[in-house]
Amino acid sequence: MALIKLNNQSLTAVTSLPAAIPTGKIGQVVRSVLSTTTYTTGTTSTSIFSGSITPSATSSYIYAIFTANYRMSCNDNTSNPYGNIRLKVGGSTGSTKADMRLRDINSAGATNIDRDFIGEGSAYWTPNSTSAQALHVCVEMGTATGRIGLYGNNDHTNATSLTLMEILA
Repeated sequence: MALIKLNNQSLTAVTSLPAAIPTGKIGQVVRSVLSTTTYTTGTTSTSIFSGSITPSATSSYIYAIFTANYRMSCNDNTSNPYGNIRLKVGGSTGSTKADMRLRDINSAGATNIDRDFIGEGSAYWTPNSTSAQALHVCVEMGTATGRIGLYGNNDHTNATSLTLMEILA
């Protein structure tokens, strides 16, 4: 550590990080973009699109960033649309790495309401493998009276994307 003087105040500057903080380097970056706007209805988890990355070592970590532009729609006047976007390894029934809850609390009492939102989620894990890791963006409604739509490139450029990074240990 180094000592620094600022306005006659002594400050200690950190010149190295403690061993407990991971300092890995990015080994690779893979980005996937949803090509077509896709709407989901029903309560079954549905894989909308995915990205895949193959770690170079079993000690590597995967860091995922998911960005969405989406629409929630209510088609009745008795409930608010709600649901989830889940990032899952292994498809719609796979292991959940991140869960983003979606809820529109202002639609009950109105019919045919559409509201647009933006959101982001992330996940970080070690697969302990050098096999390809396919991370799926899965959407499910919590009620049968609405829908969730993720905007694709056909409506808005790079509106919904998934970025996967390998972090080398």
